[in-house]
Amino acid sequence: MKKIIIFAFLCISNIPLFAQDMANSLIEKAIKDGIVLLRQDFQVLNEDDEPIGNKPGQDCYGRTYTCAARIEGNRFLVIKDFVAPWSNESIVKSEKRHPEVSFSGLLTLSTIDFEQFDCYVESASEEIANHLYFIDGSEIEGFSIDEEAGKKKGYAVWLKSATVPTINTLPTNLSIEILPFNITTKEDTFVYDIAAQPKGNVVGGVYITPAVNGVGSISLKVNGMFEKRGGVWKFISLGKENSNE
Repeated sequence: MKKIIIFAFLCISNIPLFAQDMANSLIEKAIKDGIVLLRQDFQVLNEDDEPIGNKPGQDCYGRTYTCAARIEGNRFLVIKDFVAPWSNESIVKSEKRHPEVSFSGLLTLSTIDFEQFDCYVESASEEIANHLYFIDGSEIEGFSIDEEAGKKKGYAVWLKSATVPTINTLPTNLSIEILPFNITTKEDTFVYDIAAQPKGNVVGGVYITPAVNGVGSISLKVNGMFEKRGGVWKFISLGKENSNE
C-alpha cells in the first residue's frame, strides 16, 4: 500500500512536467513547417557584372544563413541579414564594384539539402526599419502576425544546427528548441534585450504568441524575431499598438 501511495505521489508531482512536455510536443507539430532556414550567397561584381573576389573553392564572395517564419500571404518574415547579406562586410559600393545575390536557398526541418527558390531582395517590404522585412516566396500559407504591444506571454522558438554553418560548412540536423518567453513591450520601441542567451549552434529564432479564438480554438501568431548583433541575441518586436486588455 505504501508503494502505491508513493507511486501516486510521484505521478501527481510530475503532472506539470508531463503537461509542459505535451504542450511543447503539440506546439512543435503546429509550427515545424512554419520555421525554415534561408541561405543567401552573394557575389561582388565589377562594372561589367563579372564576379570578382570569390572565396577559394566557392562560386560566391560571401554567404549568410537566417531563420525565417512563413507568414500568411505566402511571405517570409526575415531579418536584415537576408535582404542585405553583405551588410556585415566591408564592401564599398561604387561604379566599379557592387554586391548582388547569386543564390537563394531554403532548408526545412524535414529536408537535408537546400532547395533553390526565386527571391528578389529588391522587392522586400520593410516592416521594422533596419531589422525585419517581408519577402515573397513561401509556397505555403504561414502564421498570422501579432502586432499588439504590452505584456506578452509566449514561446521563443530557437532554430539550431548540429554544426556551425559557415561558407564552407553547411548546417546539419536542423532542430528547434521551444522555451517560454515573457516580455513587456511598448508600441514605440522595437529592440529589446533578453534575459538569457540561447545555448548551442543557434541560427535564429521566432517569437510565437498564442491567441484564443473561441472555445477549444487557439491560434499561434508571430510577434517578432530574434536578431544577433555584436554577438548578442536581441528581440525585435512587431508590436506596434498597445493591447486594449
